[in-house]
Formats: sequence, C-alpha cells, structure tokens
Amino acid sequence: MVISVFGQPLTRFGLCCAGALVAGLAACGIRMRQAGKSYGDWIRLALCVTGFSWLFARLMFSFADWIMILLEGIFDLETGRDPLSVLYFWRGGYSLMGAVLGAVIGTKAAEKWTRSERGTLADTLAFGLPVAILLERLGESGTGLGLGRYVTARWLINTGLCPELYGDYVHPVYLYEAVIALILLFVMIFLSRKERRPGMLLEMFLLFFGLTQVVMESLRADGHMVEHFVHIQQVYAILFAVGVILRWCLRMERKPGRGLRIAVGWSIIFVCVGLAIWAEFGVDRWGKPLLAYGLMSLCLIVIGAVGMYFRRNN
Repeated sequence: MVISVFGQPLTRFGLCCAGALVAGLAACGIRMRQAGKSYGDWIRLALCVTGFSWLFARLMFSFADWIMILLEGIFDLETGRDPLSVLYFWRGGYSLMGAVLGAVIGTKAAEKWTRSERGTLADTLAFGLPVAILLERLGESGTGLGLGRYVTARWLINTGLCPELYGDYVHPVYLYEAVIALILLFVMIFLSRKERRPGMLLEMFLLFFGLTQVVMESLRADGHMVEHFVHIQQVYAILFAVGVILRWCLRMERKPGRGLRIAVGWSIIFVCVGLAIWAEFGVDRWGKPLLAYGLMSLCLIVIGAVGMYFRRNN
C-alpha cells in the first residue's frame, strides 16, 4: 500500500495499472494525431475506453464466481459465493482479458460518438493496447502475480531474472508477457505500413495476443482466475483468437470451391484446439513439459496460419 484514500488502500500495482491505462491512451492519441483526428475525439475515446475497460475487467473476473454459483444451484454445492460480488469493485479482482475486451467495445462506442469511419479508432487501439499491457505486466513484479512454474534450467536461473519462491526458482511469466507485448507493438508498427483496411490492425493484434496468451496463461502458476484445473483467462484468450478468425471467415467473399476451403480450415482449427487441450493436460502428466509446450505452440501457430489465410481472402 502506498497511501489510503477514503479508507481504501492505494497500492503500487494499482498505480501501475492506472499509469498503464494513461500510457496506452497517450499512444492512441499520438496515432490519432497522425491520422488528423481532433483532441476532442481523443477525449471521447479516452472516456469510453476507461469506462468500458474497468467495467468488463470486473465483469469477466466475476464470471467464474457466477459459474460456481450456478453449479451450486444445480448440484447443491456450498461455494459461499456472493452473486453481487461484482458490485464490490473496491475489493479488487480484475481480468486483463476483460479490460482488453472492454477497450475494444469502448472504441466501437467512441467511433459512433465521434461519427468516425468504422475501424479508424480501432486501429489506434492496436498501438495503445500493447503499450498498456507492457506496463501492466511490469507492474506485476513483487505482487505475486505473473509467477510461473518451477525452473529447473540452471542457465535460466543464472540470469538473475527468476524470482525465488519458498527456496525454489520460478518462471517470471510477467516478464515474458511484457516482452511479447513489446514485440507485438513493433509488429503493429510494421503492419501499419502495409495494411490499409480500417479495423484490420486491431483484429490482427487480438489474434496474435490471444494465441500467445494461451501459452502464457498455461505457464502461470499464481492461481489468478483458476477454477479447479481451468485457467479462465486462457479460455478467454483462445476465444479472442477464434472470434477474430470467425469474423474474417464471415467476411470472405463466397466463390466456387471456397466453401470447401473454409470447411477444411475450420476442421484444422478444431483439431488443433483439441490437441492444444491435450497438451495442456500433458504439461503435468507427461513429465516432459517442453514436449507439451512445443506441441501446444505448434497447434497455436497452425491456428494463426489458418486465420491469416482467411484474412488474405477477405
């Protein structure tokens, strides 16, 4: 805790999250300025993104509680969950994936508010999100969030980056995720020079972010948003990626023979999702985590390749 505000603790991590939001919106503002948008448009975008991000971050965090409450009613379980817990936002508990979804929804609302062309403000978010995620991940240091599985590789321990937990060393997953966010930022900058279709940059960011986050959530061992053996954020991540691919598929122009290609593409995706789930269980059961993560990563790369095929044929 840094200070207390109206009886509620203000933590270093909370300040980092607020700073990440401001930095992300600043990145959006720079991009909007380059596109000739006004300061007023940026203010409207900032208001919408801030409000919806906060709302959906809390809603998607509480979703797991609602599922358990539903199961309690069906199977007469005693979970002690409060269905109104979503209203107690001051107690903490948020989902980064929910914040990303809220930012996307807020941007869509801002486009209508400013009467901007569809997709123009969304593309600015493709630069703001990786900046915000980068800073949020770095802010997880020392909080207990972002800690991964135990490290056995001596060379990795010798880097001095692996936190020590109960006498053992664990993966600094929050650092891996920060590096991925930085890479995605450079990828978006590179793609912006080639992609001219409004809204496509944000969709590509959501695809790449979702696929990489599937692996990162599997590597995390901090217990954040985990119900039994299900990593809720991992489920959200793959839904982001599959949702983008579905959107691209629906926009594809129907031509002779293309229906078969779509069917084959989705068959490959479903097979890869199944294999990735199998690999997720194999992380603990096979005794060969590198094999499990290698198979999982290969499946996600194939899913991304199928998605990019659909994108090229929009």
